[in-house]
Amino acid sequence: MITVRNPPGRARGFTLVELLVVMAMLGLVFSMLGPALAKAKGKAQELQCLNNLRNISVAQALYRADYRGHLVPHAVFRPPESRSLVPNAHFTMWPDLLRPYTGDARTFRCPCMHCDPEQGIGYGMNLMVAGKFSVPNEMAAVHETEIQQPGQTILFGDAAFVTRESMLQPATEWREDPGRPLGSWTIRPPGDPLWHWAPTRVMPRHGARANVAFVDGHVEPLTIKQLGFDKPVGHPQNWWDRH
Repeated sequence: MITVRNPPGRARGFTLVELLVVMAMLGLVFSMLGPALAKAKGKAQELQCLNNLRNISVAQALYRADYRGHLVPHAVFRPPESRSLVPNAHFTMWPDLLRPYTGDARTFRCPCMHCDPEQGIGYGMNLMVAGKFSVPNEMAAVHETEIQQPGQTILFGDAAFVTRESMLQPATEWREDPGRPLGSWTIRPPGDPLWHWAPTRVMPRHGARANVAFVDGHVEPLTIKQLGFDKPVGHPQNWWDRH
């Protein structure tokens, strides 16, 4: 019997059936990895967002030290400097007040926000803590001693304009308005006079949770229910009006 051998040094090629089997196996592997990769990406973005808020909290602490214990105001009634993060003809908003302490505009941009990723702002300041939309100068802002429970009072957090269609829905159904390219730098709590007219609210971008920073500087991801933004002013489970 004659045996046919491959020529020396010449490898046998794959058959069409073998190639199809390999491609099918690769497709199966990638289909299994897809959800895991998406979950890993989402977790990485959440961690980046938390790191942004930590940097903002550090900036706030440095600012507070420079202004004798006064928290950064939501806005000061004076025009901002050129190339401001939040363009406005009359007010300098808190991101521009803290920017000298962060050194990087990207600190104010959540990687999951739906506004302009190059110019938008993805974090808001809690107006209930700020007390007023604007003050005449930095020394007129709220003093740290006025916050009775700084570890249970939200100062900054994921924020956005919510759509008109979702703003009257339960908090878990709020949807970020992609038609707002500059995003939001304000968190209006329930009971605010402009709650429905300017719906800038905390936004649960990260797996139904929002990343938030407290007055004492610590940050953590919490659900809307845990934050108490679905409850009225004065409710014992609020984490936004405990001061």
